[in-house]
Formats: sequence, C-alpha cells, structure tokens
Amino acid sequence: MIGRRRARRPPLSFLAVLAVAIGLPFVGGGLVAGAQESGSLLRLASQTTWVGPGEELVLRLNVTTSEAPADVELAVAVYRRVTSRSEFTRTIDDGPRGNPVTVVPPAKLADLATDVGGALVVRLPIQDPVAPADAARLRLTTEGVYPVRVELRRTGGGTSLASLVTHLVYTRPPQPGGFPLGVALVLPVHAPPALAPDGTRALANRTATALGALASSLEAYPNVSLTLLPTPETLVSLDTSGRARDRETVAALARATTDRQVAAGTYVPVSLSSFAASGMAPEAAIQLDRGSEVIEQTLGKRPELRTWVAEDGLDERAALLLRQQQVDRLVLPEEALEPAKLAITLTQPFEIDARAVRRPLALAADVGLAAHFKPADDPVLAAHRLLADLAVVYQDQPSRLRAVVVVPPRSWQPDRAFLDSLLSGLTTSAIMKGTMVEDAFDVPPATTTGGAPLVRRLAPGPAPQPLPVGDITAARRQLVGFASMLTPDNALDDAMEQLLLVGEGAGLKTGRRQDFLDAMLDRIHSQTDAVQVPSHRSITLTARTGEIPVTILSRTGYPLKVEIRVASDKLDFPKGSVRSVDLDRRSTTERFSVKARTSGSFPLRVSLQSPDGALELGTSRFTVRSTAASGVGVVLSVGAMAFLLVWWGRHMVRGRRNRRLVPA
Repeated sequence: MIGRRRARRPPLSFLAVLAVAIGLPFVGGGLVAGAQESGSLLRLASQTTWVGPGEELVLRLNVTTSEAPADVELAVAVYRRVTSRSEFTRTIDDGPRGNPVTVVPPAKLADLATDVGGALVVRLPIQDPVAPADAARLRLTTEGVYPVRVELRRTGGGTSLASLVTHLVYTRPPQPGGFPLGVALVLPVHAPPALAPDGTRALANRTATALGALASSLEAYPNVSLTLLPTPETLVSLDTSGRARDRETVAALARATTDRQVAAGTYVPVSLSSFAASGMAPEAAIQLDRGSEVIEQTLGKRPELRTWVAEDGLDERAALLLRQQQVDRLVLPEEALEPAKLAITLTQPFEIDARAVRRPLALAADVGLAAHFKPADDPVLAAHRLLADLAVVYQDQPSRLRAVVVVPPRSWQPDRAFLDSLLSGLTTSAIMKGTMVEDAFDVPPATTTGGAPLVRRLAPGPAPQPLPVGDITAARRQLVGFASMLTPDNALDDAMEQLLLVGEGAGLKTGRRQDFLDAMLDRIHSQTDAVQVPSHRSITLTARTGEIPVTILSRTGYPLKVEIRVASDKLDFPKGSVRSVDLDRRSTTERFSVKARTSGSFPLRVSLQSPDGALELGTSRFTVRSTAASGVGVVLSVGAMAFLLVWWGRHMVRGRRNRRLVPA
C-alpha cells in the first residue's frame, strides 16, 4: 500500500508527459501559493473532476517562467483525504498538512513536451481494487477528497517558484436507493444601477462582458438545473443598450431560462428592513411588482413569487412584510441566522421563528461555498475547489436525500472559464446534481434530536437605515397624478418611475438618493409646464345666462387627459363646474354654461388638474362682469316709472285748475 512518502520512479504514464508553451499569454488566473520569483506562474487549465476506481486524474497546467527550462522542475504530491470542511479550508489557506500519500518524482521542464494547447499534462492513474495490483497506480481505499500539491521549483528540490493546491475527488456512484446531493445554485444577473439621475444609462463594459459570459455558459450547459436571480434594472439596461451584444445577452438569458427557475426580486436591491421600519410596505410592494413585470417582459418567464432569496439578513418586520406578499419560503445567508449547534452542514429546510400565522420555511445559503466565487487569478482552480468542497458536504451523509444552496454575492463578476468548469462538473457528477431552489424545498425538513421540526431564529442585525418617507411619498403622489394624465400607450411615466425606484435602492447616500427623487420631479414639472391655462382676463355677460370659454394650450406633443374646474360665488353652472378634457391638439377650448345670480363684477377661479386630482397643472382668475338687470330690478323700475307718470299727470291737472281760479 502507498501509505507514506516514497520517491520511486514510476512509469511515464504517471508523470507529466507534455510540457509548457513558453511565453504564451494566459486568460484567467489561479490561486498561486508559494513564492513567485523571476515572474513564474503556475495555473490550472483543466482537470478531471471526478475520479473512480481504475480511472486517472488528469491535470492540464499552464506554466510561465523566466528561468531556463533545464533549471526548473515540476513536482506533484498527493496527501491524505480531508475529514471535515474546516480541514478542507485549511488545505487551501495553509496548504496540506502531514506526509503525502505519494510523491511523483520531479521532472525537468526541458525533458517534457507540450500538447497542441501549450499545456503541461500530468496523469495520476488510480488502482482498481478488483484489478491486479499495479505499482504505477495510486492506491486509494476510501472515497473522499484528497489534496494535490503541484509545485514549480528549481531543479534538485531548490527554491519554490510557484505552487497550487487542487483536489482529487475519489468517488463511486451512490448505492442503490441512494441520492446524489442536490446543488441549488443561485446565479445573480446583476450590475450596479446603470441609470443616472439625468436619465442616461451607462453599463460598464467589463460588467456587460461578464454578463455575456454568464449567458453563454448557461446556454452551453442546458441540462444543469439551477435558479437565476436577475436584477430587473440590469435586464432593462441590457435590453435598451445601444450595443448589440448586450441585447443578445438578454436574448440568450431568455433562452437559457426555459427549463430553469427565475427568482423574483425588487427592481433594484433594497433594504426590506428599512421599508418595513419606515412603514412603507406599499412602496416595497411596488418594487416587487415592477421587478416581476420587467423579468417577465425581458425573459419571457414569470418569476417564482413564493420564494425570496435574501443577500443580506432580514429582521422580523421584513419577514412579515414578505409574508404579506405571499412569500412563504426564504433563502437566507447562514450569518443572518442565530448560530445552531450542528455537527455537519445543514442541507435541509427548516422553520423560521417569526410572528406569522404560518412559519415560513427557509434554506441556509452556505457562506463557505459562496466564498469560492470571490475574484481569483485562476478561475478554473476556484471552480474545482468549489466542486471538491461540495464533495466534502456529500461525504458527510452520502446517499441521503439532501440539498445545499449556493448563492454567490451580487458583486460577483461571472467568468466563462469558472462557469464552464463548474457546470461541466455538475453535468458529469454521479454524487451531486444541479437542482432548482423550489425543488430543494421538497427535501424532507430538518428535525431536532427529539424528532420535532427544527426552528431557527433570525439573528439581530444593525438598525435599518432610515428612508426619507415624506420625500418618497410626495414623489410617488406626483408620479401617480401624472400617470393618470397619460394614455395607456404612453410609457413616459415608466421612465420617470425608474428614477424613483433606483432612488430607493439600498446603500445610497442621502444626497445621491435625493438626486434621483429631484430628477424625477423635475421631469414631471417639465412636462406639466408645457400645459397652460389662459392668463387673467375679463368677460362681460349681457344676459343672465351665457358661456365662458376656457382655452388650454399644450406643447407636450402627445395627448393628455386633464380636468378643468371652475368656481365662483356669484355664478351657477347648470351643466357642471368640472369637465374632463382630452388635450389631443395644441389648443383645446371648453365652454362652460353659466348663469349670473346678480349683476356686477366678481371673480371666477379656473384650475387645471390631473384626473385623480393629485397634481395641479395651473390656475387662473377671470373677472366676470354682468350687465343684465335682474327680474326684481325690472319690476322696481317699472313701478317707479308708473308712479312718476301718475304724479306728473295729477300735477298737470291741478296746475290748470288753479290757473282758471285766478282772475285775469
């Protein structure tokens, strides 16, 4: 048996048989351990993901060094299998410990050949227990994960120039009746908001390239079940981009989600705890609704609304807010939960202790697995370390029906080499398979040692960041009023709402948040200022009844619906004082029938509003003069005239009589 370090000379099949291409550039990098003198680099191009009895581990290595090939050698050592995830992590951070299981005698680079791709190939064949013993093969008796150290050094065991640690995963298919480990991979489709307060969009070229790589990998491996977590604002930025490749990314994502789950999300990432603490549950619901609409419009697939994938923690009020939105399944990072005494990684759903009629089910997103998505110089090596870490989880309880959730941070930049290695490994694995989050919740729930359902509490987090409730509420009211003026085919309010939604995003500083709110209000006012009511004017009524014309000018260039309201203390409006008007041309005149209660001069107030009354576009004041006499006035005037005539007649008669009585 190979149980201690020994330096024997194995056949060439056990050695590196193909060498390096000096001077070739390398795309992607690696987690390179050890010294790197003279510009030497050692990176993993590919490796066999799963190795069974009688098979071989094949490593393809990219090497660059300024040293002379005759002065550099390559050494490979295999160490004992890891027995826990903490030990696995130490092999990455600090290197393998103890004596190797076997050591491959070093070979000079000058003695090795290269393959067509310029990579050095190392082969480590594994002994099949049922086959005759072969001293050239590595004898492994137990399934598990074995660290493999590859070192580039000066000949004769000299100074280490570069090294890396990968892992040999020795495994067999599950026993009859057993199950592979479900891997619920949740891949974010995210970029920082590209929308600026001035309405322009600028999606960073590097981010757009990374999202394109994600879409390409998803299309290349359609049989791997997984869940996408898109940020709707990112989808809009890709879909409306002036670059054809960005629009193709959206199309590729739509094709790749045909048989996969798409998780729901807010239009931009927000702090639900802040919304709940600020009493803004309706605004959070708008974020969710708008996000779902965008996902369905761009990807052609309705998102899963029952499940919420949280990047950060939730407090109890936020959990209740989600419950009110019919969300009853949560995916939470492990650090968002109070610590639980667990001997192994939790791979089953559990209940959350929250104030609700029905406790929501939850799955814990493994923090250690998410750490493999950090930026790396060697993405291929990082992907294989993730697969090896998953294999350690599987070995905790092999063949049991379980599922682990892997959620990279939203800041993760997808890399094609990383994704291809990861998805290819899931495709070919016998001990694990990709699954969607909704299927991971079908795993039998976790229980305590007494058989009761496992219930966990949310961990207390920092106080929620306060939101400017008054400013957001006022901005929403103005937007709703403006939207009520538009025809159904006019999407101008959508563009304005995007400014408001982005302004509600998590992590924005107060000044930046206010910039978005002010920009939205400025855009509304620029449109409403193009609609004018007539200025002050005078109108004369020569009869008790008449018509008052009100002319509205609109320079918006698109039709609007408005309400004209007139009011006066001395005028009646037989046909109503409120009129709904369609402004479908530059000048629109509406005539109001009026009836004067008296003659004289008095004011008439004219106001122009949105149909819902929330937005006032303008006001004006008319002066109405009524010269028509009233009925009472006419009667009094006629009576007075009759009195004067009678008095004048009697006076004439008396004057004549008196003149006859006076002598001549």
